[in-house]
Amino acid sequence: MKKILILIFGMGLAATIVIVLDQAFSIPDEISGILYFISIGVAASSILNYYKE
Repeated sequence: MKKILILIFGMGLAATIVIVLDQAFSIPDEISGILYFISIGVAASSILNYYKE
């Protein structure tokens, strides 16, 4: 249960950072969409590898 909550928090944090950067700078939608999904994937992968059982 702890791993799932940390996973959701990490993916939400990564998505929030990309959305804030997208609003702070004028990034095209094609680039911000790719960054959004890549950052969520990297966050999920790193958290699952860290908490590997």
